[in-house]
Amino acid sequence: MRRIAIIYNPFSESSITHSTQLANWLRNHEIDVWRGISQECRESPHVLEEADLMVAMGGDGTVLRAARLAFPTNLPVLPVALGHLSFMAEMGPEELYASMELLLSGGGWHDERAMIEAALWRNGEQVLNFVALNEVVMSRSEVSRVVNVEVSIDGSLLTNYLADGVMVASATGSTAYALAAGGPIVDPRSRTLVLVPVAAHLTNVPSMVLHSGAVVTLALRSRHHASIAIDGRGNLPLRENDEVVARRSSKVCTFLRLRPSNQFYTQLAAKLRR
Repeated sequence: MRRIAIIYNPFSESSITHSTQLANWLRNHEIDVWRGISQECRESPHVLEEADLMVAMGGDGTVLRAARLAFPTNLPVLPVALGHLSFMAEMGPEELYASMELLLSGGGWHDERAMIEAALWRNGEQVLNFVALNEVVMSRSEVSRVVNVEVSIDGSLLTNYLADGVMVASATGSTAYALAAGGPIVDPRSRTLVLVPVAAHLTNVPSMVLHSGAVVTLALRSRHHASIAIDGRGNLPLRENDEVVARRSSKVCTFLRLRPSNQFYTQLAAKLRR
C-alpha cells in the first residue's frame, strides 16, 4: 500500500485522537496519508485518487459515510470501532497497529457487501436515484399520522401497510434500523433483501427475507406528509402516489478484513449482550 485515506468523526475526541496517531504512524512507515472528514472528501473527491485503502474511524455512521465515498471506485474500507455499537467493524484501537502491520505485509481479505439501489418515481418519471448500504425507508413525517404504503414485489401486490414506515434493508443493514424495528438478522455475506414494516397497525404480514433479485416497490397511498431516507440520511419529502423502487445494486461495498468470516456470529452474540 502506498496511499491511505483516513475518515474521522469531528465530533468525537476519540476519533480525532486515534486518527491523528494513525496518520503519524503510517507516515513513519513511508505511507502517503490523507486525513479528513467526509464533507471534505465529498467537496474534493480527488483526494481519493490513487488511494489503496480508506480507514473509517468511528461508529457505524462514520463507516456509512466512508462507504458512500468509497463505493464508486470500489475502494476497500477498513472500519475501526470507536462508536457505541459498531456492527461493521471487527477491530478496535487496541488492535489497530498490529492489524495494520499485517495489512501492510499483504494480509487480509476482501469482504464484499451487497448494496441497494433505489429510484424515486413521480407521475411516471424518475426523479432521483440512490445507493444504500443499510436501508431505504419510507416513513411518516408527522408524529400523529401513520402512512399507507402499498408494497409490491416483482410487480405483484403483497399488501398495504398502515405503519410508521416500511423499509427495504440489505443483509448488512439487517443489524441496524431493521433489527430495531423487529426484522431478522441476516448473514452479511448474503445477497438477499429484507422487507420490514415499522410499527405496522393491524397487519398479518410480518418482516420478510426476499430473494436476491427481488424488485420491491413502495407506493405512498396517503396524503399525510411522508419522506424517504437513505441510510438514515436525506429525509426527502414525498407526495401521494410517489413510488420508490428498490433492488440489489450491481455495485458492492468492500470491507478489508483480517478475521475469518465465521467470526461474525461470535462478534454478533457479544455485541447483542451489551
